[in-house]
Amino acid sequence: MSGWDEGAVFYSDQAQFPRSGGPGGDPTADLTRHSALRKFKEFLRGFTGPTGDFPYRESLVHNRDHVTVAIEDLDAFDAELSDKIRKSPADYLPLFETAAAEVLASLRSKVAGETGEMEEPVTGDVQIFLASKENCLSMRSIGADYMSKLVKIAGIVIAASRVKAKATHVTLICKNCRSVRTVPCRPGLGGAIVPRSCDHVPQPGEEPCPLDPWIAVPDKSKYVDLQTLKLQENPEDVPTGELPRNVLLSVDRHLVQTIVPGTRLTVVGIYSVYQASAKYDESKIYLVCYLF
Repeated sequence: MSGWDEGAVFYSDQAQFPRSGGPGGDPTADLTRHSALRKFKEFLRGFTGPTGDFPYRESLVHNRDHVTVAIEDLDAFDAELSDKIRKSPADYLPLFETAAAEVLASLRSKVAGETGEMEEPVTGDVQIFLASKENCLSMRSIGADYMSKLVKIAGIVIAASRVKAKATHVTLICKNCRSVRTVPCRPGLGGAIVPRSCDHVPQPGEEPCPLDPWIAVPDKSKYVDLQTLKLQENPEDVPTGELPRNVLLSVDRHLVQTIVPGTRLTVVGIYSVYQASAKYDESKIYLVCYLF
């Protein structure tokens, strides 16, 4: 290992210089998460409307907790980003919301802290609502080809559940070594994947951690409001002699308690499944945005 103390600078090529679209990179390579986050911030900060204004930047300034984005605008800005949102919304929507929070923090001016020095403002989470002018799909035509993809359907809300808390990040503590770990939860009605073992390396003479040593700490976990709705297809879409079909919707954060039974909705959401019981699975849509 001679030569490491000569004062030279060593670096590793990680996420600072993504292969896709970077200098000397392959432009046909897949879009990386780092480059997608950068493009999302460029879209929110620099997209101009027909009148020359900046609709999404102004929307973030006035509404600091949510912003409605038209998929057609994202398609005009970058077709690859729009395609990723349509095909892998569960992976790229969190990146979109992270980019919105960072853009909002850059748009807000610094505030005076407790010591009198100017500090960066603290911004909360920003929820992204998606809007689309595409034609709605029929509930009867949605199949395996649309699994985990963005879909648009219309119907009537026939039932609404009570608002309940849903964990977004669960804090776990090992009952043997007392090490703490935070595990993210899947969106919608999905839960957290708890690891079976602890990463702690036991010291000589120390008892190793057993299997399944994690205990959830509710006080240190993060939660959001969650509500489920039952959407039934419109009467004019039901074939003669057949019963109307329905699908379960999951709404969270700023969409809870905004819809009552009997409301006609046009929904843009992620079509997926969840395990209702140990015997069978049911179809459901993880709601991203609703339009009247």
